[in-house]
This record gives sequence, C-alpha cells and structure tokens, in this order.
Amino acid sequence: MDIRDLGKTGPVAPSGPRPNQAAPPRNYVIPSVGRDEARISASSRETAAAVTGLAERAAQSGSDRRALVEAARQKLVSGQLDTPAAFTAAAAKLADSGFASV
Repeated sequence: MDIRDLGKTGPVAPSGPRPNQAAPPRNYVIPSVGRDEARISASSRETAAAVTGLAERAAQSGSDRRALVEAARQKLVSGQLDTPAAFTAAAAKLADSGFASV
C-alpha cells in the first residue's frame, strides 16, 4: 500500500498485489461422550425385587397408618412408653417375632 497519498483527498492507492497469506491452522476438538456401564449382582437384583414386592404389598393394604403413627408419637411425647411395663411388652413382641434370633 502506498501511504504517500495519505494526506491528500481521495483513496489510498494500493502499491501492488498482496501476497497470499497462509491461513492459520485450525485445531478442532470433537467432544465425545463415554459410555456408562453398570453391572448389578444377582443378590442386588433379589433385594430390588423384594423391596418392590414390599412396596406393592404396602400400597395394596389400603390402610392409613397416619393415625396410628400420630397416636404412637403422642404416647412417646407424653412418656407413656417410658415404663418398665412398656419395655417388657416391646421385648416380648420382638422375641415372639424372631427379630432377635441369635
């Protein structure tokens, strides 16, 4: 480009053809998503099936346990369950159910 005409009115005269410039190299990053894989053991499948069965059974029972839970909470708050008789009754129910089998 010829800048001698810069102060004059009119366009700046090009000095000649420009050499071809190489385009800068472009680096492309192509994202890839890995594949997630999980293996579930046979015992875990059995446990999941048991939990599903219990949930279905609870849903079909139709009983509303909110009132029962609220009554138990009231007994706990009032101290009615903090007696030797309550402890003995709870222990007997646990022993009869096989909960504490050794």
